[in-house]
Amino acid sequence: MGTSYHVAPLDESKLADVQALERQLGRVVVALEPDRTPAALSEDDLARLREAEARLGIVLVAYEAS
Repeated sequence: MGTSYHVAPLDESKLADVQALERQLGRVVVALEPDRTPAALSEDDLARLREAEARLGIVLVAYEAS
């Protein structure tokens, strides 16, 4: 299942926050929004997702089934 993202529109306040984070991290940060709705996970489900991320060495994002 492919998920597409688009650049998140940032008002001046949010842009300033992201730029401050970039300075703190010394990295470029890109603000993206998914084109689908992320799933609302229970604490247990979130823990399972995080465990899988750690085990697999990847980032996982859960979305509501359409």
